Parts: sequence; C-alpha cells; structure tokens
Amino acid sequence: MTIRPVDMRTILPKATEISKIQSTLKENSDAQNSILAAGFQEQLQTSKQRVNKRSKSENVKIEKDRSKSKQGNENRKYSKKQNRKKLQQNKKHMGHIDVKV
Repeated sequence: MTIRPVDMRTILPKATEISKIQSTLKENSDAQNSILAAGFQEQLQTSKQRVNKRSKSENVKIEKDRSKSKQGNENRKYSKKQNRKKLQQNKKHMGHIDVKV
C-alpha cells in the first residue's frame, strides 16, 4: 500500500499521539500487574496463617483427647485393683464348703 504525501502530513502528528497513548496504557497495565502481584502475595500470606491457625486448634483437640485417654487409663487401673480385691475376698469365702448328705 502506498502512502501519498498528503496522507503523510496527517499521519505523523497522529503517530506521536498514538505513541503517547500506548505508553500510558503500557504503564497502566504494568501498574495493574504489580498491584495484582502484591494482592496475590498478601493472599498467600493470609492463607499460610490460616493453615497454621488450624493446625494449632487441632493440636489442642489432640491434647484433650490424650488427657481423656490418660484419665480412662487411670480409671481402668483403679477398676482392675477393685476387681482383684473382690476376687481375693471371694477366694477367702470359697475355702469352706458345706456338704450335707
């Protein structure tokens, strides 16, 4: 496509305007990209903190479960001792058998 000299006179001033517009658009897009990147980094940090907070709360539940199991073990030990005492008392009474014919 050939450009005539008359067309060239109108194209040159518009070319400088277009280059200014394109440079501002590029700067705006770069600024938007940096803002998005900063927002993404902030979201990553908050998501990491949320995960850490969840694990702390889970640890508390595990510790409570452990303390309950310790109490359960103590109760079992106590009940075993009671059963042994009862068996020994029953054995004392079982030593004498009355038989009538």
